[in-house]
Amino acid sequence: MKLRSSLAITVLLLSVASAWGQKVDVKYDQETDFGRYKTYAWQERKLQTLQSKANQKLIDEALVSAVNAQLQAKGLTEVQSNPDFYLTYDGGSSIKDSKAGPAYAPYYTSGFSPYGLSGGLACGIPGSTPNVWVSMQGELLFAVTDAKTGAVTWSNLLSKRIKNPGKMPKDLDKVAGQIAKKAFQSFPPKAGR
Repeated sequence: MKLRSSLAITVLLLSVASAWGQKVDVKYDQETDFGRYKTYAWQERKLQTLQSKANQKLIDEALVSAVNAQLQAKGLTEVQSNPDFYLTYDGGSSIKDSKAGPAYAPYYTSGFSPYGLSGGLACGIPGSTPNVWVSMQGELLFAVTDAKTGAVTWSNLLSKRIKNPGKMPKDLDKVAGQIAKKAFQSFPPKAGR
């Protein structure tokens, strides 16, 4: 299977905090005749976030509705049985990286320590707080699976660093719409791309 990959620059992805710029990676089988795809059905939809189950359900519904709108605007029809392709998504967040600095006791910030002026080690002092920085990476993978062959013929991975992974956006429908628009702007691929 020949796959072609392309990267788009700054776009919008589902941020549980706000709309954010992210990386988009599209791959597809160049030998697939996407022109024969007229109908689709949803299959698995997995979403793992720091949101409550109720909020995750709202996010799922907003994403599905927004993607349906994008696909229907391109002339595709959602059906309950015998689709031309199945659509899935898998999304969530994980710790991207973390960094830790030495633990500082409050008097270290003023330049004094029990070892003299700014002397001694600042690690392991009882009652001190370590400095830790954690980064969360959000990813959302959409995949199209051919109903006849069972092969994934198109996929789009959107990824972005998340600043506030536990905060629900106030404009969820708008954010989901922007994600769907960017995620499916190159679907179906044009012949010869």
